[in-house]
Amino acid sequence: MEYVNPVMLLMLISEVCLGICAWHSPRFLRRAAAHLLTRADVVDVSRKEGERRMKLWLDEFGLDGDAKSAKAPHQLPVHRFSQEEVKAS
Repeated sequence: MEYVNPVMLLMLISEVCLGICAWHSPRFLRRAAAHLLTRADVVDVSRKEGERRMKLWLDEFGLDGDAKSAKAPHQLPVHRFSQEEVKAS
């Protein structure tokens, strides 16, 4: 073995360490799995929230989410301001 890939060596060392920890304490493996699954759930919730916000702002500005399907340009609502009230037309 003249040359050892450092990434593969790091993966091998981390697998050995995880194996030793799991063999020594099965609770460690459950805790690690719960931590990783919780992080995955947070990423999913964050992605859905971002999509919801994007839809809200697209609706607020009167834009279509799919620009390719738009055949005619959309008109933005014109807001007229008076001293008494604000009217949107």
